[in-house]
Amino acid sequence: MIAARARQLRAAAPRWPLAAGGRQVVVVALLAVVVAAAMAMRLEAAGDRPGQPSADERAYLRLARDLRANLAYGDPGLKHPLHWAPGAPALFAVADAVSGDAAGDRIDRVAARRAQAVVGALTVVAVFALAALLAGAEAGLLAAAAVAFYPPMIAMTTQLTSEPLGAFALTAAMAAAVWAWARAGPWAFAVAGAVAGAACLVRADVLLAALALVPAVGVLGGRRAGWRSGTAAAGALLAGVLAVVGPWSLWASRQEHALVPITDGGASTLFIATYLPGHGTIFGFKHAVAREAMKIHPRLRHRRLFRVPEREFLDAIAARHPNLSRDAAISAELRRNLRVYALGQPVAFGRMLAAKAWRMWAFPFQGTFHRAGAAEIWLHRVLVVLAVIGLLGGVIVTRSPALGLVLVALGTNAVLNVVFVSEARHAFRVIPALVAAGVAGWTLMLSARRGRGDDATGRADA
Repeated sequence: MIAARARQLRAAAPRWPLAAGGRQVVVVALLAVVVAAAMAMRLEAAGDRPGQPSADERAYLRLARDLRANLAYGDPGLKHPLHWAPGAPALFAVADAVSGDAAGDRIDRVAARRAQAVVGALTVVAVFALAALLAGAEAGLLAAAAVAFYPPMIAMTTQLTSEPLGAFALTAAMAAAVWAWARAGPWAFAVAGAVAGAACLVRADVLLAALALVPAVGVLGGRRAGWRSGTAAAGALLAGVLAVVGPWSLWASRQEHALVPITDGGASTLFIATYLPGHGTIFGFKHAVAREAMKIHPRLRHRRLFRVPEREFLDAIAARHPNLSRDAAISAELRRNLRVYALGQPVAFGRMLAAKAWRMWAFPFQGTFHRAGAAEIWLHRVLVVLAVIGLLGGVIVTRSPALGLVLVALGTNAVLNVVFVSEARHAFRVIPALVAAGVAGWTLMLSARRGRGDDATGRADA
């Protein structure tokens, strides 16, 4: 009977928006209260922040300034502007324009942080939509409240990086994919692909997750309505992604005279991630090659390593191959990492990957130079564990294709970030969608259990 109940749940769960009536008014009112509270807390955090901005913050603000003042992405003084995806700089440039200030040498940081607050509130709405599409309005409200009051999501309002916008974009992409699955038409999957493409322009690592959805939609759609329907849905999803990502990729590739999918930092990032002497971390890499870097840039002797951008240290790696271009030299060293460390020292390399996964998921991210307290760390761990159990359990028990699509995308993104340079900031972007899917999974499992109990009661009464 549980299988029959699960089939009923799979058919009913995506039928959102809510049915008309008083219940809809209550749900909308409760959601409005949650979103308003989220907005208020984030706006309060968006005030002036003491301390120096991180290297990434400085880069995003500089790119935003160039967009605002010159409609250009980067300037001659900024090395490798395509190392950063365009989404966050565009947001900060728009926030500066909306603030009413004339375009100048600086971006209004308070306005940019207020934009982050708005994005944070919109993330709560996206979480509600994703969970409600998967398992109903009650699941949506619970997930929205969890994300609205999750301390790192509030604290990150002060940081002018791409993490808040990335969290919103990824969650919205997942909600669009689930919505498209419920609609089942190619046009809906094209819209979902376009939303996923926009998320890719915020965070380049979303691209592989979006592409992983294509075969998943094809296979699941084929099982539901035949291979023609599945192929059409997968093709429409891919077309939507390429329609948004394609123009940026063509422009960026022309600028670099090489293929640039979203950003040009793939080889260098993967080199750092596989560099065993640096433990696969940016900070460890800087320490491991500090002496080499100081020979190339003597000025580094008088600077704290954590404040120096990693590209300064990558110059030392490129200098190992003076006859090659910078990208070719780093790619050569990347291949050496895979040969010497991944294949030559598999046990040590495996321990490094395990440590990276722990570092990525076991600690909340609240911004560069910020550390969470013990209570927040354990709150984060409990939330992650419950969400993962809910997502996996929901897929196993109910066999929900929509929940399975979310698992494919989030799983691909998680594995990718563990292989690359994995830090708590990379998990941060996944947390809202993971919480939404986890709450939905728990809701579906409990509903299936109640259905089994109802069936047993019915047989006993008979």
